[in-house]
Amino acid sequence: MNPHHENTVILLLVANEEIRNYMLRLCSENNYDCFIASDPDELVTAIKKLRSTIAFVDYEAVNIYGARIYSRINTTGTGCKVIFLSDKDHKNLIKEAMELGAYACILAPYAEWEVLTMIRNILAKKKLRG
Repeated sequence: MNPHHENTVILLLVANEEIRNYMLRLCSENNYDCFIASDPDELVTAIKKLRSTIAFVDYEAVNIYGARIYSRINTTGTGCKVIFLSDKDHKNLIKEAMELGAYACILAPYAEWEVLTMIRNILAKKKLRG
């Protein structure tokens, strides 16, 4: 366990298997604890249980479960930051994600540096607030 991460867990509600496997590998290579949620209920339960979380949600999950995902995460009151993973064919979902409280959006091909910079920025801000 890396002490710098203060046990922040990266949650994945990623319906696209290729993207999910990529994110999982990226988290594990960088010593981030990672949890894959199979649906929004499992995601919300995990967010409530864990003190510090960052959730990645992909466009396929939003297409399956609808944009209510964001409000369900926001109402946990935990300050979980949601990062929306989109591709250029689903850009219409980005505006909606941002309006509904997503912290940020990353466009495919989800460059490693971009994903990791996003995580590090959130963790740095959490550390400042203590």
